[in-house]
Amino acid sequence: MATESSSAPREYLSVRVSPISPGAIIGSSGGLVLRYARDDDSDAIIALVSQVWSEYPGKTLVAATDMPELLMPASAYGRNGGCFWVVEANGQIIGTIALAPSVEDGVVELQKLYVARDMRKNGLGSFLCSLVEREARERGAQAIELWSDVKLSDAHRRYERLGYRRGNALKTYSDTSSTVRGYYRKELDADQPAVLGGELTPDASERWQILFHLAAESGAVQGVAEP
Repeated sequence: MATESSSAPREYLSVRVSPISPGAIIGSSGGLVLRYARDDDSDAIIALVSQVWSEYPGKTLVAATDMPELLMPASAYGRNGGCFWVVEANGQIIGTIALAPSVEDGVVELQKLYVARDMRKNGLGSFLCSLVEREARERGAQAIELWSDVKLSDAHRRYERLGYRRGNALKTYSDTSSTVRGYYRKELDADQPAVLGGELTPDASERWQILFHLAAESGAVQGVAEP
């Protein structure tokens, strides 16, 4: 069984990416905003992750020990060529996802997919996954990998619906909850567009894309920060 002490983004120098402005808005509609994370989102992001973890027995988040990258999310991901997205509803963060370069050439890692309980089962989680897939394609990646806590069965079903295949590898983490994560991987076919929505109806799967006025071919474009 492999071990890893942190889920922090890794340095990966073979891919050059354009710098991202923390807080830059990608799309908005009414009280909903899709944007890149800022460092001062830390408390709100930690609160969301803690809420999700609390739904599972034995899961407790101590950010400074378990996910120190959340203390300064924009800086932690930005300095290693990653991305961290958040979705807000009336100023409250209701969903997050991140991309980090993998140690494997031509592969990126999906991280930090969390959605508030009352915002689930409406396509938001699948939409967030599509942002990572689109960004991966723009970078020329051939695959996306992720490590998911073995307790998070709902997330596993979503990943499988979106084309991820579970491997046999496991990682144990020396965090507060002694987390064990299983490995998932999705190979990217250059001829196929990013999957958005899995088994959801077309209307549901496209709802978030339409709300944020994103072009069908690219949903991870650089936005403009509002004052």
